[in-house]
Amino acid sequence: MNQDDLWWQTLADGPLLLALFDADDRLLRANPAYRAAWQLADDATPAWSEMVEAALLAGVGPVEAPERRSRMAQRGYEQAWRDGRRLWWVEQRMPAGGLALTGVDISALARPRPLSGQLLATQAGTELLQALLADPRAWPLSIATLPADADPAELLTRIRGEDGCLRLQDGRLLVMLPSTGPAQAAALGGRLGATGLTEAVWGESAAALLARV
Repeated sequence: MNQDDLWWQTLADGPLLLALFDADDRLLRANPAYRAAWQLADDATPAWSEMVEAALLAGVGPVEAPERRSRMAQRGYEQAWRDGRRLWWVEQRMPAGGLALTGVDISALARPRPLSGQLLATQAGTELLQALLADPRAWPLSIATLPADADPAELLTRIRGEDGCLRLQDGRLLVMLPSTGPAQAAALGGRLGATGLTEAVWGESAAALLARV
């Protein structure tokens, strides 16, 4: 394998989201990271509109419906995703009319500050959790869960200033405990009345972590 092949393989298999569409906005090629984000099969070549519709039905993809493709030569924009990530996209029109896309996860750069005294909605809380997972300063990171009948007002008076709190879709309350290892998390969880504690694993997404709590 020569250096050029190695360079392109590194890009294809890396964390960047890469895709190429033809002039009719049908997917030609995409790397595994892009396909995983849209839940596309390895050999799928859908039209852009089909991708957006399928993602909406599956509950994945961008939080807000993507706008129509621009005919500008190049543009960049930030986008919030349902899995909690914030992605920065660069679109570039090719000479034949196709479109090349590059996406990068900027969750750590765009990390919101934990909102003390506030119970975050599921999407806002997921974005905060993803930002913490991507930020080395938040590690070790632990998660405490409380039953759905727990009093959120009382809970918010007992969490630390750096902690974040959200309500999960099943009604349970979740408290993010940044810079908190298992032993400290157990002590904090006991004071909060937590029914479950989960230690985050470096490299996992917010969606993967939430599936384990």
